[in-house]
Amino acid sequence: MPQIQVKSALVEADDLREFCLQLLMHANLKHEDAELVADSLVESNLRGIDSHGVARLPHYLERIRQQSINARPEMRWEQLGTAAGRVDGDHGLGQLAMVKAADHAIELARDSGAGWVSICNSSHCGALAYYGLRMAQAGMIGFAFTHVDPMVTPHGAREPFCGTNPICITAPGRHGKSLCLDMATSITPWNTIANAATEGVSIPGDWALDANGQGTTDPNEVAAIFPFGGFKGSGLGLMIDVLCALLGGAPIGPDIPKMYGDLSQRRLLGGMVGAIDISRFTSVESFQERIGEIIQRWGALQPLHEGWQVYYPGEPEEVMRLERMKTGIPVGCQLIKQFNQMAQQRGLSPLDVSELPHDVDTTLETSPTESLT
Repeated sequence: MPQIQVKSALVEADDLREFCLQLLMHANLKHEDAELVADSLVESNLRGIDSHGVARLPHYLERIRQQSINARPEMRWEQLGTAAGRVDGDHGLGQLAMVKAADHAIELARDSGAGWVSICNSSHCGALAYYGLRMAQAGMIGFAFTHVDPMVTPHGAREPFCGTNPICITAPGRHGKSLCLDMATSITPWNTIANAATEGVSIPGDWALDANGQGTTDPNEVAAIFPFGGFKGSGLGLMIDVLCALLGGAPIGPDIPKMYGDLSQRRLLGGMVGAIDISRFTSVESFQERIGEIIQRWGALQPLHEGWQVYYPGEPEEVMRLERMKTGIPVGCQLIKQFNQMAQQRGLSPLDVSELPHDVDTTLETSPTESLT
């Protein structure tokens, strides 16, 4: 499991959500939009996807300041057929465009049995599980894809072409236990490397290349990262780029403005969301029962090593979520310092960690089914 070790402090989820909400409101987001974005970020942290959680907020706010992200987008919906449509994100935060697309995909699926929605003119949208599980909760099989600027080397290459281009597929089970595969097509998300740079720690030597095509453990020198599974992850990433770019009129990987490049330049990201209405094929209840049976039989398999557990897709995140709801979310101490500087500059209350342990050496984990950059 890709991971980095940083000095952290624990923060209650509700406190972290409210803190993010206040920063987003100060950046002129509508209240309901700020709530959605804050919730998506904190949910990522709760599920152990720290690379896509609140650590991304300073970047979003700086892009809003430099006007490459529109704080109050006027998103547009265009229905292209009985089962197809497009969302123009108007260069707003990607979370807003992806939720709108997921909701329209659900509506299309209820009307026609399936719905596919392309996204254009969007930006970084965080972890895809947030949208896949939204569709699962509506009784749908959910699909979500996005692409980003070139970060990942094609198998056998020294330089990048596609981004970390993730895929998420969800299937609803009973009592909230849904299957949720949410994975990047890179060996690790780029934002895990960004988190390592923020906290001043090194990365494993088999993750990435520097600008000279040499392996590096310094996150500040990373120019490209490897695909997962060699040619398999490489090929899957390219096909996801096709889905996200060509159907929505977005640029392909090498032509996408860089996430950490010129922050005044709009990202022009595309995406694709799909929903299948289970009730057209079988009852949702019987489907959920069969998912429950799969989960039970999967987890009953004999583990390869003593003490191991066989997890179904999405289970490690659910286990982590339950734990962090009780203990708090580990937030890197350097990020907390950055947050509180931002709060002071804006006349907002600092992030309160006074009653929780400081300087705890905590592993910020990146789930084996983690998505995006």
